[in-house]
Amino acid sequence: MKPRIGIIGAGISGLTIAWLLRKNGYDIRVYEASDQPGGAMKTTRHPDGWLAEWGPNTIIESSERIKKLIALLGLERRRRYPNDHAEKRYLVRGGETVAAPDSLKTFLTTPLLSRRGKWQVLREPFIRKRPASSSDGNHTENHDESLADFVRRRLSDEFLKWPIDALAGGIYAGDPEQLSVRHAFPRLAMVEEQHGSLILGQLKGGVKRPPGSDEIPRNKAAIFSFDEGMQVLPNTLADQIGDDLTTHCRISSIDREGTKWVIRSGGANQAETFDKIIYAGTAHGLANITFPDELASLLQQVSDITHPPVVSLTLGFRCADITHPLDGFGMLVPGIEQFPILGTLFTSSLFSNRAPDTEHVTLTTYIGGMRQPEMARKPEEEQVRATIDSLNQLIGLSGEPLFRHRTYWPRAIPQYHVGFSRYLALMNRAEREFPGFFLAGNYRTGISVGDSINAAFDMAERVMGSHSQSE
Repeated sequence: MKPRIGIIGAGISGLTIAWLLRKNGYDIRVYEASDQPGGAMKTTRHPDGWLAEWGPNTIIESSERIKKLIALLGLERRRRYPNDHAEKRYLVRGGETVAAPDSLKTFLTTPLLSRRGKWQVLREPFIRKRPASSSDGNHTENHDESLADFVRRRLSDEFLKWPIDALAGGIYAGDPEQLSVRHAFPRLAMVEEQHGSLILGQLKGGVKRPPGSDEIPRNKAAIFSFDEGMQVLPNTLADQIGDDLTTHCRISSIDREGTKWVIRSGGANQAETFDKIIYAGTAHGLANITFPDELASLLQQVSDITHPPVVSLTLGFRCADITHPLDGFGMLVPGIEQFPILGTLFTSSLFSNRAPDTEHVTLTTYIGGMRQPEMARKPEEEQVRATIDSLNQLIGLSGEPLFRHRTYWPRAIPQYHVGFSRYLALMNRAEREFPGFFLAGNYRTGISVGDSINAAFDMAERVMGSHSQSE
């Protein structure tokens, strides 16, 4: 008989795991504290035709499993790839937007880097790689290098201050001085380890994948969304899970009784018993649940993972009020440029059906993060004004917004800082010492939606594999 499995959290990780287990005949129950599934994947459609995402705007099609999931859910016709005219990626230098180079020719002519900065990049293949391990062959905390130190060593301080700082802000809302290259950008570290050079590694095809891997290289992986935004995916998963998903259900405690696990929830302290449980909520949410003492001592430390505040602000304008062609994905803003924003996505350029018509545009701007956490906590009107002033200078905005949607995430993106392996060790120990308890989420296996989906497949296989071994 297959075990009964309780899953806490109906974000994309929990929903995907639940759907996969249910599809394989497992008896599951999913608990979600909020009023709807999806976690950060929420979409608002305004009656006037504006569309705004609360959280992520895209999914990277980084594996065949992601394609398989979309096909099995019947969502292939609703999937939308970026418009052809949205290929450019802009960075800000000197208060102006500069298209990121996409070839050797454009690299040599770009104003994004000085002549010296370009030379320092071109000499990268001749820089010796850092030893991959300590003398006994094991990784150590002292070996865990920050993204900033990695880039200074292999490229240059100039490359760090503009492209890399902007990238760290755009992906993690993070600080490259604190982010671990091995944990936050593992493919960079792996390319150096495998090829000795980032440039030579890319020319040779990037990271060498193990036999049988279905991973699609990031430089070849497409990005996509859906016709009515990102919430289409969690809604479809939730619909197929059906009554096995309960919303408005906050977990108060998790106990172990013999080989069983008991989840207690609700004001009436309702209890349900399971053979295995998967915690797929947020890392900081662990602190709100009572666990057995020994397990609690491990998970309390995991809940301390840094999550800076971030605001997602979507504004709608008339096309005529903007001089920039908006012919790209968006723009990232390095901290050295001293703007109060992290960057802006040209959302209606990227995907159709995000604005009422072709005479209007939507722009999604991000504020706060590790760089300026205080900006994320300011009043909404102050944030809107700071964003409009920034867009006025950067893309020639002259009008006032016709639409706006703001989401404040007080604890947004988990930061994979130097020393992050300590948290991974705690999670592994919790699972090892408490059989039948599993941890899943973007604080463990990567922060992107694609990372979460791939990790959900791995987790479902682990849970099913642990059942097979116990039979």
